[in-house]
Amino acid sequence: MKSRLLIGTVILTFAVAIVGLAVTEEYVEEVGVGNARGLFINEVPDASQPPSNTFGLHSVDNWCAPLAAANSIVFLDLVVGLDWAHGVTGRLDPLELSEYVGYFMTTNGEGDPYRENARQRLPGTLSEDIGPGILDFAVWDGHDVPAPDVPRLEKEQFKWQAVYFDQQVDDELLFEFLAKFVSGGFPPVLCFTYWNSEERATFNLEPNGTRVSFATWREPLSSTKMLQKENPKVPNEEWNEKQAIGHAVTAVGFVEGDPDESGPLPNTRWVIVHDNWASTPENIAIPWKNINGIVFFGGEPLFELLEDFQQMADR
Repeated sequence: MKSRLLIGTVILTFAVAIVGLAVTEEYVEEVGVGNARGLFINEVPDASQPPSNTFGLHSVDNWCAPLAAANSIVFLDLVVGLDWAHGVTGRLDPLELSEYVGYFMTTNGEGDPYRENARQRLPGTLSEDIGPGILDFAVWDGHDVPAPDVPRLEKEQFKWQAVYFDQQVDDELLFEFLAKFVSGGFPPVLCFTYWNSEERATFNLEPNGTRVSFATWREPLSSTKMLQKENPKVPNEEWNEKQAIGHAVTAVGFVEGDPDESGPLPNTRWVIVHDNWASTPENIAIPWKNINGIVFFGGEPLFELLEDFQQMADR
């Protein structure tokens, strides 16, 4: 897969080198707004925290990472029906699915005893636990119950791979990886150091008419307590950059350039996300900043691409 992007210019060329790799053009579109151009993945779910907690966990606060992953997995299985994902969800919706995914990620220190957060027992999901949690859920047969409170699930098993890149990888290279993954129609899990955005303007993307709220960053926060005073629908989350616990979202697109031309919005790289909060619009575009890490995952057709990402990051 190849991509060439220049901010403020309409130069977007994408080619898929692996037969059967990309999601059909029905779901991935070249889009534009103002002087910005990019790509957008249609029909990715945007379920919001919290789940119903049918597992009886001590807490389903800080549920952004399991839900960000579940929104992506449901898209790959139930919306697109890719061969390497079909049946992996057991036909659960993202909220139901996120409880299983959260167990395997050991969110809030509860779940799989082999995750790092089983030892640290910190609020939220450690970024390093997101990829392994996704992989262990995908390969799980649904019957060998890992804990008494985890219900059986009629699902298919798949061997996937995942790569996680943190702040040590250059932001420009991470954006290139994101663009390549989105161009294939695969929504990655993107982690910010925190989540405190200010909605500035809403535009309809051309040509599909998708409404996107463009926002800018406000001051860093360590939790949502202050935000809940402004809006009680904001879920409970705590963030700890030193422990690599931030806010996880589902990345569904990007644009590069100036979305309002001569207006107040910056001419920059924007990532379009589903932030799994009921208090915000479905599609939010935010400047490519405050990146804590990003998790790319998928089935066998993506293995070569994921290995290429790893090699490029290691150079």
